Amino acid sequence: MRLWMLFLFVALFVFSCAQSPAHTTPAADPKTFDLVGENFRFKLNGVETPDLVVTQGDTVRITLTSTDMPHDWIVDEFNAKTARVNKGEPSVSVEFVASKKGTFEYYCSVGKHRANGMVGQLIVQ
Repeated sequence: MRLWMLFLFVALFVFSCAQSPAHTTPAADPKTFDLVGENFRFKLNGVETPDLVVTQGDTVRITLTSTDMPHDWIVDEFNAKTARVNKGEPSVSVEFVASKKGTFEYYCSVGKHRANGMVGQLIVQ
């Protein structure tokens, strides 16, 4: 009886190992947006106030530089915020997962930048 149980255990072990993947798939690269803060606007490749479109579940990386004064980038619904960056300083970044669908406002929180139009839309499909 014990030999039969040992055989069954070994067979189940071998079968379960054969069903398991040999390696895990690496996570996808983040969806990256390189934004520039300039004259109370965000720019992406020269386009002012761009819509940032991603898919639910994407890891999103925002990189921000400034050409004139301090700026930051925030989207409240994902608790995502860059540090402030000023002209001539290295860029700053934030990375987060777009875990829910919808259209969310992103903005600069410095002074009255948001009120002056430094806003855009993050669209999670």
